[in-house]
Amino acid sequence: MKEIWETYPIPEILKIDNDSAFGANLPHEKYIGKLAFFLLNLGVYSLYIAPRSPWNNGQVEGFNSVFSKKFWNKLQFGDEQEIDVKIKDFNVAYEKYSQLISNNPKIKEKDIKHMGDFKDVNLENKDVKHFRADKIYFLRIVRRKNDKGGDNEYGFIEILKHEIKIPKDLINLFVFCVLDLKSTLLKINIELDDGSLKEIKSVEFIIKNVIYD
Repeated sequence: MKEIWETYPIPEILKIDNDSAFGANLPHEKYIGKLAFFLLNLGVYSLYIAPRSPWNNGQVEGFNSVFSKKFWNKLQFGDEQEIDVKIKDFNVAYEKYSQLISNNPKIKEKDIKHMGDFKDVNLENKDVKHFRADKIYFLRIVRRKNDKGGDNEYGFIEILKHEIKIPKDLINLFVFCVLDLKSTLLKINIELDDGSLKEIKSVEFIIKNVIYD
């Protein structure tokens, strides 16, 4: 029987939360965690959703809801072994359901990669020149700092515990941020009516535990 890393393809982009377990929101400013390094070395582009906005990751939240209603809160289990047996049936049924409602384009066979394809890659590497993915993406909501309408009012976002000022006319709107690790630039964009992106700000952004030499 094939192992999970042999059967499930590696995504090009992985949408994840901002928890420290996912490589963000660490105690120190401008630091990333082990999972972030793992994904960069694997060639997967991380997309961190806006904090406290679970609807940004609807597929995961949808799974959590179905899992709770149809499995965890509905069934009774005698022991852990019974859970292991029943969860396999649930996963098969949910995968069929996901394929039914999915509108994602089918991945071409030649483009599919698995963990087994990266046996010789150092997945703990911290040197930027060896990363297979060179960007990290962040979706953020512009928040207000200070009193509304006051002289000191401005908008801001937070990336890896670092505050960046944003024009106050963008408060409560989403911005899409691209951190280019090789150029050490963070580019902040808004979405226009036609779906294209417009850059509104670019700042130098160096992650302190990444090796740039």
